Amino acid sequence: MTEPLLTPKTNKLKFLKRFFQDSIQRDILTLLIVSVLIGSLVAGSVSVAANSYFSQTLASLVGDYGEYDVLVQVREENRQDAAVHIDKIVNEVFPGGKTKEGPTIAGKTPFFVALPDQFKTQKVYEELAKSFGSLPGGGSVGVMTEPRLTVRGVPEGARTMLLEQISRLDGVRFVFRDGSSVGVILSSLDKSSAVNTAIKTFLQEYQVIEISFPVGSEPANPLRLGASIAEAMQQELRLAYAGNVSVDGNNDDMTYLISTMLELKRFLQAYAAQVTLTPSAGTQLAKGDLIVFQGTADSGPQAGQAPATGNVVVEITAMAANGTAEGRITTGDAAWLSNQEGKTQAGYKLEKNLAGGQTVTAAYKNPRQQLGNALTETGKLVSQIPGFAQDSKNLSSIALGALDNYGSSITALEQTLSSLQAAGGIIQAATSGLAGIDTSGIRSQLDNSSRTIGGLAGSLQVLRMVNGDVGSTIDTLSGAQQNLTSLSSNLAQLDNVAANARRAKATIDHIAANGNTTIATLKAFDVAGARAGLTSAQLRLGALQELNTPLVAAQIQYLSGAVPNLKDEEINNSINLLDKFIAGQVIPGARIQILTTSSIDINAVTPVVQQQAGHTNMSLYSTALGVIEPDPRGELYQVLTEVKSILAGLTAIIATLLLLVLDHTAIMTVIRRKRLSKKIPATGWRRFAERLAVTFSAPERLYGIGVGATMLTAMFILAGGGIPYLPWAGVPVLGALLGLLVACYTEKISPVAEAEVMAGEALGLTMDEVMREIVIPSGRPGLLQKLNQRKVKFK
Repeated sequence: MTEPLLTPKTNKLKFLKRFFQDSIQRDILTLLIVSVLIGSLVAGSVSVAANSYFSQTLASLVGDYGEYDVLVQVREENRQDAAVHIDKIVNEVFPGGKTKEGPTIAGKTPFFVALPDQFKTQKVYEELAKSFGSLPGGGSVGVMTEPRLTVRGVPEGARTMLLEQISRLDGVRFVFRDGSSVGVILSSLDKSSAVNTAIKTFLQEYQVIEISFPVGSEPANPLRLGASIAEAMQQELRLAYAGNVSVDGNNDDMTYLISTMLELKRFLQAYAAQVTLTPSAGTQLAKGDLIVFQGTADSGPQAGQAPATGNVVVEITAMAANGTAEGRITTGDAAWLSNQEGKTQAGYKLEKNLAGGQTVTAAYKNPRQQLGNALTETGKLVSQIPGFAQDSKNLSSIALGALDNYGSSITALEQTLSSLQAAGGIIQAATSGLAGIDTSGIRSQLDNSSRTIGGLAGSLQVLRMVNGDVGSTIDTLSGAQQNLTSLSSNLAQLDNVAANARRAKATIDHIAANGNTTIATLKAFDVAGARAGLTSAQLRLGALQELNTPLVAAQIQYLSGAVPNLKDEEINNSINLLDKFIAGQVIPGARIQILTTSSIDINAVTPVVQQQAGHTNMSLYSTALGVIEPDPRGELYQVLTEVKSILAGLTAIIATLLLLVLDHTAIMTVIRRKRLSKKIPATGWRRFAERLAVTFSAPERLYGIGVGATMLTAMFILAGGGIPYLPWAGVPVLGALLGLLVACYTEKISPVAEAEVMAGEALGLTMDEVMREIVIPSGRPGLLQKLNQRKVKFK
């Protein structure tokens, strides 16, 4: 009862005792350890040797890390002359520096220059191209100081800000402009990671919004438009920062010059004649076609002939939807397009610089002529200003005088009406005895009243020029005056005619009624407002008289004479010359770059940009402020490190495969033989299922999988192996696959003499002794045989 319970523990103790004493298991473990060590040593040695070779080769080509600072490349045929000049420049400009000539590659010979420490400054590095700019045949100059970082893709206008920000970082020795990039020289290599992280953080805080305009929609002055867009974005979107970085704003002189040239180009384009071309039936026009007109030549263009002296040539710049075309004169002047009768000449389309048969009519508008006429007419108008102001001032004084007498005239008119009413009562009372009435007094009063009304009407005639509303009043007064005159005439006949007396009474009543209406109208007139208006007009007329109109007229005349008297062909040539100069500068015509914070979305910016540009024919993109480019030499060393790990990994794979084949196949063959000796043959589908099951579960294959995975993983770790696209989790899998592959063919690789093994077992040899005395010595030569030699008894 007790023995069976103790059997498992006893077996474990026996296994451990045999393992630590002397057994084949311990030999296999020893073999595994030695195999891993030797394989790792071989893999590491191969990778280190290759890395050392490549590193030395690289050092022999470009020097050790941080040894040289400047790389100058020249053409091979100028190598000797360039070497002399480079040595001279280094001795004169950088005393204490040294140079080294590199190998010629692809027709280019590099020269490496090491600068003394005192010359490693921002100013020196930014002027390296100037310092080495006089080399024979020209040469490219590059910086290779280590350690270094490079920020590429930075807009020109943002480089100064980026230089200031990076220079404040801890670990930065200095920064400099390196062409279109920003170079960062570090104080030490161990600061590289911190500086890199700080620069990335700063770059992520900003974005560059690029505004691209298609052909035909480019702004006339992108500098001014960019500034207005940035200002509008900052105000309307309440941004912390927005600026136009299309050009370097610190280079004020060049920026102002280019802006002035852009405005000058815009002026010349507006100053040139505008030609509208209408093709005849059958004539096809396109942008860029040339049309020739007779101009001042003796005869018109003939088919098949080239343009002659005096002809006018118009280039089509745009096509309209109705078939007409817009063009500009490239040869001649717009004044030459009209013939003696004032009609526009007919033009002919040029085909291969020869006049063809297709005809075109032209209509033109000459802004220069219109500007001259406008200046001439303006000069004439200015010369009339003093007289006009004085006459207006006199008229205003007369109107003010009339307003001053306005109140007394109304009082006199009221008195006259009262007299007329009294006269009417007298006439009525005296109707029965007209013969005894003396009408001379009444006539005298009527005459006085008529004169008074006439004076008032005359005064109101002056006031009528200021206020047209008194016209009806004047008419009423004139009618009253005529009635009084008529009444006076009638009274002359009242001595004997009673009927005339009655008519006179009716007339008086009518005059009195009209007079009351007139008085009411006159009292409603705003005398104070009219006086204030006239007073203000007098003040303004006085200020107008104080103007120095002769000076203004002289300046207009001077401006008229100072306007450039240019022909259209001269304007066209000037525009082309300005385009060439502007194109040579870093002035984008079809793209504007706005630097702003990264928090704003581009969709919020689009309406602001479209409003400032005045159209929607544009595209907006958001890009990074800059991209950090690692050190090229560091990248090369990184590649060499990867090559080293790849070589170590490949060597470890080869070593694992060789060790499995040479040392472990004999062991796996014995395990397989032992498995097959205990196997009960199966038939039918059971045989197929059994073969499928033992593919991964057979003891010899499990042994191969375990040993292969262990050896390859250990060698990768110890030798620093690595293979691209193979993760660390895949290393033991690859080793297991190698072990499985070898295990599948183990008996073919290392067969075992079954007769000898059976003879050994018949002699009573243990399994360890069979392995050491028979199997291993007859197997493949390898580490296992070497380790087993000292334990072989039958030699």
